[in-house]
Amino acid sequence: MIRISLLSNLCLMILFGCTMIITCDSNRTVGSDRFLLIAHRGGVVDDSLSENSIKGLEEAIRRGYTHVEVDARVTRDGHVVCFHDENLFRETGIDKNISDLTLAELQEIPLTKSREPIPTFDEFCSRCAGRIDLMVDTKGVEERSLESYVNELESSLTRYKLLKEALFILNRMPVRNQDKVADWFVGKARTAWRYDLVKTKIRAHAIPDVGKYHFVFNSPRDFSKEMIDGFHKLGLMVIASVNLAHYPNGDPLKQGLADIEKMFEWGIDGLQIDSCYDPLIFKHLKAIQEGRGH
Repeated sequence: MIRISLLSNLCLMILFGCTMIITCDSNRTVGSDRFLLIAHRGGVVDDSLSENSIKGLEEAIRRGYTHVEVDARVTRDGHVVCFHDENLFRETGIDKNISDLTLAELQEIPLTKSREPIPTFDEFCSRCAGRIDLMVDTKGVEERSLESYVNELESSLTRYKLLKEALFILNRMPVRNQDKVADWFVGKARTAWRYDLVKTKIRAHAIPDVGKYHFVFNSPRDFSKEMIDGFHKLGLMVIASVNLAHYPNGDPLKQGLADIEKMFEWGIDGLQIDSCYDPLIFKHLKAIQEGRGH
């Protein structure tokens, strides 16, 4: 696995020195002029900021992201916390599973890089309220905890007025009741649409205003210009995910930058990115904003 902590400085050097010229399709958005820029893994992640940490979230807000993607897992006693892996080792050095620990036990374990507790989903939402929107990665849950999981997600999002603009994502092939979680939020927030363009053309006719309830989310390699245009014609917003781990072979920075350029050219509505890619994107969005001001 590629580690952001080993690449972040090199990434920033390359990005700030990048001279690529990117054009943007004027019809890139569906129902909104806002381009969605979503910070992957809970915010800005680097040598001192842990994944899904409050400090990483605060830095994402400071940089001007529109959304932050947060990973939602459940403890043994049914509480939702923000953490990517089921096992704690990679981010804490402790070889235990979240689902085997109570919330009280879990909060005694600090995140290694940022030296802060693993946040609850409710705490994370409280920091987002009125400042940034959420993309929730529903990591899955066992049947016995399903009801408490969805109720706690909805309760926190509602309490902090984040539910309406929330985006829910899940694996392409749902695991551990992810599909049931997504179904719970249909009509309350937008959930990821898991069908290709051919199946979408068939199914979308049975769902009036499909774009009000769903959005398309995939990696750049899964899109073509024709597909993005086709989803747009059906009213669906399209978001692409550009993350270092998507490029296990070759230079992930160079490949990611090329995909970002391509996505802008093809009229994407938003990007979910590792934060090391953001200088290029902010530079591009600033140019668009300045162009509209003339």
